[in-house]
Amino acid sequence: MLQYRLTGRRQLVLQRDAAKPVPGAGEVLVRVGANSICNRSDLAYYHYYGLRDHCATGCFGHEIAGLVEAVGPGVDVTAPGRRVFIRTPLTSGFAEYALARQIAVGALPDDVPFEQGSILQLLPLAVHATRGVRLGDRVAIVGQGPVGLMALQVARLRGATDVVVFDLDDWRLRRSAALGAGRCVRNEPGGDPAGGMDGEFDVAIEAVGSPATANACVRLVRQNGLVVFLGTHHVDTHVVFDMVQWEKKGLRVHTAAEPTDTARADSMRIAQRLVDAGRIDLSQLLTHVMPLEELPAAIELLSQSRILAPEGEETLPGPPPQVLKIAVRP
Repeated sequence: MLQYRLTGRRQLVLQRDAAKPVPGAGEVLVRVGANSICNRSDLAYYHYYGLRDHCATGCFGHEIAGLVEAVGPGVDVTAPGRRVFIRTPLTSGFAEYALARQIAVGALPDDVPFEQGSILQLLPLAVHATRGVRLGDRVAIVGQGPVGLMALQVARLRGATDVVVFDLDDWRLRRSAALGAGRCVRNEPGGDPAGGMDGEFDVAIEAVGSPATANACVRLVRQNGLVVFLGTHHVDTHVVFDMVQWEKKGLRVHTAAEPTDTARADSMRIAQRLVDAGRIDLSQLLTHVMPLEELPAAIELLSQSRILAPEGEETLPGPPPQVLKIAVRP
């Protein structure tokens, strides 16, 4: 089968005779219809492979939608021929086929194209991250990339009365407005990511993955507020906080990580219900579709981003212009 492999830092190898995976017990083999590129993990693995240990342990190419090709013994959630999306696969989706545990497989409605369906990998993540949002909460979301836009939708569905979003890019903020953001605040590069709105929110969701935005969320929330770390800190892995400020506010904290299979199953169950009910808008997130053979060009397009360099280093002023999710198709 056709498959891209990450073999070294910024080294992609297109293999045309890779072995087709075989599903074992509780596993599902999917013919990939589309795989969207993760704007954080895939890019971090590509740019930091060999430099940071964690960039060699994750699955490069994990946002997948397609058709079930075969199932292993004990699989009872799907069957060959079914349309599915995958939460986290066992093998890369930058290929013609990918393998996943059945707990990571969700049903994809017929009216959702594979290119959009691959983005649904972000939905259970946003579901778990927003579990602390309560009816009537005021919620701030710092960062309006794909995961921030997904968190915006789920926070509103959970009953937040006002969701205020922050980003460097006007074009992204217009997408946020289309998805129901109550207010859109444009940040300046190097400026205050909190926009001077300290203490105004019940919940602040960090959806970038940088020290500056993490600290901004600490300032944004009220006494006994909740800070949620949804952005992936793959580049700046150590973040310094003012613990006196944290203690005085009595802050609570959630991460988006699902530590157990029970948590993963709960998030997938809720995500599936939202998908089935048509409550998630994916059209605002997908901006490009490219053939699998053009994966290197797609990664380079997404790489024009300031978050791929450690904080304080000279880099680009903001996110790549008018680019959110790029899906590649075999």
